[in-house]
Amino acid sequence: MAKPPKPPAGPTVPAEELFAQGVEHQNQGRWAEAEAVYREVARMLPRASAVHWNLGTVRKHLGQWKEALDAFRKAVSLDPTWRGRDFNIGLCHQKLGHANEAAESFARAVAAEPDDPINRFNLAAALRDLGRLAEAVVHTETALELKPDFIEAELQLAKLRTALTPRWHVPMMNDIERNAAYEAAITAAVRPGDIVLEIGTGSGLLAMMAARAGAAHVYTCEADPVIAETARAIIATNGYADRVTVIAKPSGTVTVGKDLPRPADLLVSEILSSDLLSERVLSAVRDARDRLLTPEARIIPQAGGVRALLAESRAMERAFFVEEACGFDLDEFNRLAPRAVRLDRIMPFTPLSAPFQALTVDLADPQPGQSWRGHLAVPVTADGRCVGLLQWIWLKLWDGVEFENSPLTPTEASGWQPGLYLPRRPLDLMAGETVEATSFHDGHNVWLSLKR
Repeated sequence: MAKPPKPPAGPTVPAEELFAQGVEHQNQGRWAEAEAVYREVARMLPRASAVHWNLGTVRKHLGQWKEALDAFRKAVSLDPTWRGRDFNIGLCHQKLGHANEAAESFARAVAAEPDDPINRFNLAAALRDLGRLAEAVVHTETALELKPDFIEAELQLAKLRTALTPRWHVPMMNDIERNAAYEAAITAAVRPGDIVLEIGTGSGLLAMMAARAGAAHVYTCEADPVIAETARAIIATNGYADRVTVIAKPSGTVTVGKDLPRPADLLVSEILSSDLLSERVLSAVRDARDRLLTPEARIIPQAGGVRALLAESRAMERAFFVEEACGFDLDEFNRLAPRAVRLDRIMPFTPLSAPFQALTVDLADPQPGQSWRGHLAVPVTADGRCVGLLQWIWLKLWDGVEFENSPLTPTEASGWQPGLYLPRRPLDLMAGETVEATSFHDGHNVWLSLKR
């Protein structure tokens, strides 16, 4: 790599003239030449803040982020009044992977110039890198309000909203059978004078159901502040703001006396994943039972389970297994394939067994720290080539009120996706034989496997 040209140094070239040469190089985009000149001027005038500032600027354009940071810091130490100081220092930290320092610098930049959309955008990006997505959304939205044609902010906002609000939210709200089952359970469970606690507000739908069923007051907690604010607006639009209070915090930080006036009489939750347990429903309900509910409190759902069947499916086999292609044996590649997948859509399949209950958990009195393992002999009911265990969830919401998202009777919309647990390779089965299956959960993760 060619070395940058040396500046015309020497006693015959005053520092002021060299500085002017550096500015000319900088204005013409000759960054390497400008950097070399400014470096020499900084040696001659070590306490000239403008020299260090310009040196930081050209090093920024050269991608020399550590050296640019050093130069900007030196300039600011000599003159703290530089406009854009926190932006430039924050940008250097961001490029160097210093997420906390970048966020702190950009926050100072926003405090100094709250109407600058670029500062807002960069603070949002730094907060995103720290996992503080809800705060990042707020600043990105503000950047767009300040600059409506800010296309980079539009893109960033779209990605943040996708990360914050997974796409299963909408089909879950549109699931007619699921909504009807929850409302039937809530209507049966609510009693006059009840205080209801809900974990996981979402849109506020279940909280409004409880209020409509006659609860004295519903307190619903939502960890995501953006979703919580949206739920407040929905609840107000529907006329329940006086009977439903949204608490914008995780249930584990909710306290009686501060967030709740007294322990709740009924707990409603739907922090249930497609495999039942991955959203940590057991630990959340146990914590609520220990701290936030009356001793005789009722709980919805009362129980849950994982159901499955042996499935044959040419479409699933081609999606998740490989044997040969173009005359080559590719079977070994199956070792790299996942042994469990979620299905965005139900592919055509044929049941090779009756549905069976793989595991059941007590959601009214959960034991979150306990694991469970079960072994089942599954009768094969039809000849076929088994691609795996097709899995879904079952809920006992209340006495006489049950729900399951069975792939045998698929609904138009559901937020819970069926899963497929795959063997090492498809199994050729015959009616009348049995297949050994193992089911397991550790209070958080669920696993099913086939043995042959």
